[in-house]
Amino acid sequence: MTPKLRGREAEERQIAHLLHTVAAGASGALYVEGGWGSGRTRLLREAANSAAHQGFAVLEGSWPSAADIGAHASHRPVLVVLDDLHHADAALIRSLDTASWRLRDRPIAWIFSRRRGAGDSAAERLFTRTRMAGSHVDLRPLSAHAAGQIVADHAGATVADLPHLARVTGGNALLSVEMARSVDSGRPGDFIDQPSDRVRSCVRSGMADLSEVCRQLLHVGALLGPRFTLGDVAKMLRRTVAELIAPVEEALAADILACEGEWLVFTQEVFRRCLLGSLPRPALTALEAEAGRAGVEERLHATRLPDPVRQAAGWAALSDAERTVARLAGQGLTNQQIASRVSRSPHTVNYHLRRIFRKLGIRSRIELVMLAPTDHSAADVMDTAG
Repeated sequence: MTPKLRGREAEERQIAHLLHTVAAGASGALYVEGGWGSGRTRLLREAANSAAHQGFAVLEGSWPSAADIGAHASHRPVLVVLDDLHHADAALIRSLDTASWRLRDRPIAWIFSRRRGAGDSAAERLFTRTRMAGSHVDLRPLSAHAAGQIVADHAGATVADLPHLARVTGGNALLSVEMARSVDSGRPGDFIDQPSDRVRSCVRSGMADLSEVCRQLLHVGALLGPRFTLGDVAKMLRRTVAELIAPVEEALAADILACEGEWLVFTQEVFRRCLLGSLPRPALTALEAEAGRAGVEERLHATRLPDPVRQAAGWAALSDAERTVARLAGQGLTNQQIASRVSRSPHTVNYHLRRIFRKLGIRSRIELVMLAPTDHSAADVMDTAG
């Protein structure tokens, strides 16, 4: 039994209104857009099923001619479902636009669908300048509640931390389904840290639809962390920020990235993990070195912590001054705050942090916060610093 469509109640009402209008003898159109993995195809399948149950002739899966559509409409209402129009050529889109206009007096419901912002200029005109009365559907990421319902619907085992699993998918319907289907135990962290083959394959298919420069931007961004600045990516790619505006807009339209102030953030943490995992180790090492040359190495966010033996050896190798700086940084203090505490310059603190990162085998302050020992109080640290 097919699980219920989750989190798209408003869109389902729009489809029901369209079918009701056409069943009464009028024509109508619905223009559906959404980011990568937003569930466009599933929504269209539900529309086709609903129309078929109401006695519509449903034409989908191919590009029907105007003559075929008109012939069906002579006998009963028709639903024409045209998905993935961002892959269609300009001539086909123009012919569909013309056909919908010519057949505007027939009981025909048209549903046009594409990935948001994708396709050539003909697709853009179809979705932004429509000549017949129509409604627009923009499928944004699902709520955490709806994503959690999808995970529960598709998981083959009990999920111990369902909210966390739903959260790392960022409300992406496809990722929620694939993550749930990958569950083989009650420990979500196991497959969040190491996504399954089917989840990685899912992400690869999402990346395949993006431009080459957008893919490069996302790979570098994934290396920098869950959030990063466009300026840092521009430095590493040796491009101007202006050259990366279009690729950023592409990633935003696909709902892979979002904006938080000056930061670009990955909306789906599991997507970022998959991107990092797809990089061969030599490429990852080279990118890390490139980050150092570009002066952004401190923003790198490692995905895996070093093993406990290396951690212990690293802490033992720290000098007293480095251990003091490490403990203060582990409490979340900034370089300036640490410098004030230990009566040193911020430059000296930064030098110590570089050595600490190298000895501990880590790449970010975030990891240092997680690794810093907590067996000494702040007062103890202050005494050591003195």
